[in-house]
Amino acid sequence: MKHSFIRLITLVFIFSTLVSFGQDKLEKVDILWGSTQNESKKSTLEEIVGYDETGIYVIKTNEKGLYGMNSSIMLEHYNNQMDQSKSIKLKLPYQKKERKYKFIVQLNNELFIFSSFRNKKQNILFAQQIDKKSLNLNKNLKKIADIELSGKSNHDTWNYNYKISRDSSKVLIYYNIGFCRGESEQFGFYVLDKNLNQLWEKRVTLPYKEELFEVEDYDIDNNGNVHLLSLVYNDKRKEKRQGKPNYQYQILSYFNSGNDFKEYEIKIEGKFLTDMQIASNMKQDIICSGFYSDEGTFSIKGSYFIKIDGETKKITKQSFMEFGIDFITKHMTEKEELKTKKHDKKKNNVELFEYDLSHIVLREDGSAVLVGEQYYVRMIKQNSSPGGMSGVMTTAYYYYFNDIIVISISPNGVIEWAEKIHKRQVSTNDKGFYSSYALSVVNDKLYFIFNGKSKVIIYDENSIFYNLNQNNESEVVLVEIDIEGKKKRDALFSIREADVTIRPKVCKQISENEMILFGQRKKIHQFAKIAFKK
Repeated sequence: MKHSFIRLITLVFIFSTLVSFGQDKLEKVDILWGSTQNESKKSTLEEIVGYDETGIYVIKTNEKGLYGMNSSIMLEHYNNQMDQSKSIKLKLPYQKKERKYKFIVQLNNELFIFSSFRNKKQNILFAQQIDKKSLNLNKNLKKIADIELSGKSNHDTWNYNYKISRDSSKVLIYYNIGFCRGESEQFGFYVLDKNLNQLWEKRVTLPYKEELFEVEDYDIDNNGNVHLLSLVYNDKRKEKRQGKPNYQYQILSYFNSGNDFKEYEIKIEGKFLTDMQIASNMKQDIICSGFYSDEGTFSIKGSYFIKIDGETKKITKQSFMEFGIDFITKHMTEKEELKTKKHDKKKNNVELFEYDLSHIVLREDGSAVLVGEQYYVRMIKQNSSPGGMSGVMTTAYYYYFNDIIVISISPNGVIEWAEKIHKRQVSTNDKGFYSSYALSVVNDKLYFIFNGKSKVIIYDENSIFYNLNQNNESEVVLVEIDIEGKKKRDALFSIREADVTIRPKVCKQISENEMILFGQRKKIHQFAKIAFKK
């Protein structure tokens, strides 16, 4: 009865807050909704692939057949009112067969579609320009990569992908070649200019067995130098062996059109690096940053920052910051907080668990911001028979996307502050379809958008999660963090104000102060444009 009364009072408070927010929320942002569309239940947005003065270009998929084997791919244009103006089904014929769609890249305000074709002898990557007015593909196929397969394993796997330099002058096309267990790791890449002309290429066979090496990420700087972030395992491909970390991070860098090579073993003495991302700034310095732990591979105690000078190729800056107990316990329930602080007083190591580094934001002045999110999956097996009788066991997967942490690093490489954004999301058997967050960087401010509650309220362990599988009385939340770490949290709109549920992971910033939102619910799709007021 007591909890019911508290929740009733809280809901009244939230409602009154939303009413007052509705009066001034347009002072911060403008929201333009497009018209709703009725689509197939199996149709969804895959990616916003381009934008210009006429609107946005998107890729949608429509699953058909067993396991989506016959899915169709739609290329669509939406005007500045966020209404659909053109839609075509992509057809990629080649030698009386079909090429496989890979991705679309926007360069020089033009769109290029990349597709691959494979036979027994070769794997070819093509590029075609897209006519923006008609969305038709130019008939001229430009061959980007042509890799011979003769004599290779029949079990090899391929995965083409790309990265664009910060000034959009260079394009990196990379691929990995997976062979049988015990064979050496192989990968390769092509460096192109903004007109997709090849500048140089490299195919590398490493002195590591395939099962002991893993490329985590690629990066290309404005000069066309390529950097690979990799994991090297000590023996078996496991994160832990006998309770201790079993891998280390390395960066492989290729300079001077691939003629010069340098290998960096990235480590901080006495600390285990649990997560890392790399990026190149405008000076071609390599920025490495992430989280570290004293305990192991699934928890974090603090954050680190490492800079490799673009000219000397040496590590010139290195700093780290430990999260304090108040930061770790922030937004915990009372029970969780008491338990955690009790462990801390006993000198037991207290760390945050299951946080992944998701963004490195590099600013023009040389400073940086790290963004991480707590993410984990729980598998629960249940007896599907009534009354608990012996029957068929079913497995449910629960996807948790929780608090966001934001860390600011000064131009001198000093970690200045850390902030935590409260967010608790859980969904079942959908891989977090409506979970996580979207990020926009506007001047010196960060804007986070996600589904949840605008006010941070924690009742107890049974009520702290926003269940995205249920039709909750929820909101689309906007959190602003300025350059000093000051935080503001408001509601953009409530679920009652929209016909759809926002999918943050496919939303995208398209200009200095504009972001595109996409939402869907059952058969309804809808886009919206947010303009952040400077």
